[in-house]
Amino acid sequence: MPRKRRETDRVRILGTEPEADAIRVQEFTNEPVFVVITQAFCKNGHNLVGRSPEEFDGFPGISLWVESGDDAGEVVVSAIHGDHRKRGKTFEDGTKLSIQCPECKEEFETLTKCHCSHHGMLRKIYLTPKATDAHIIAVCDIWGCPLSRVIDNYEMFSEFAEGNIGGGDGEE
Repeated sequence: MPRKRRETDRVRILGTEPEADAIRVQEFTNEPVFVVITQAFCKNGHNLVGRSPEEFDGFPGISLWVESGDDAGEVVVSAIHGDHRKRGKTFEDGTKLSIQCPECKEEFETLTKCHCSHHGMLRKIYLTPKATDAHIIAVCDIWGCPLSRVIDNYEMFSEFAEGNIGGGDGEE
């Protein structure tokens, strides 16, 4: 779906190729191009990709530990950008979650507010073992929210300027 263009297009910072090794641009003959996340890390450096045997179109998924009250379990999400498939533990749409590393159980850090209708928070999953905001996946902590995004090469300002992230005081 094309994004709504605004005057801020002139301040957009773009690179021709993703800088993080965690992002792979996949091209097939007569098929659309898509982006696959090949590695993703918690702030402690645990790789979340391929921990589970679950695959999506031949690509290993991203494992997350999710909790809501006493209900908890592992969820494996597709590593294909824009693919909302997931397997494992399920919750009712709109449920607020604690999203954690399945290995160390550290909760993912808050990036900013999400623009979803349930007032979720975007949580940071790093694309490199060194926890840097230059290369992240921003995932909403509301079950069923489709507004997660990949931010590479410090595109944070462009996302904020276009109104895709931010707004408000950043408190939960």
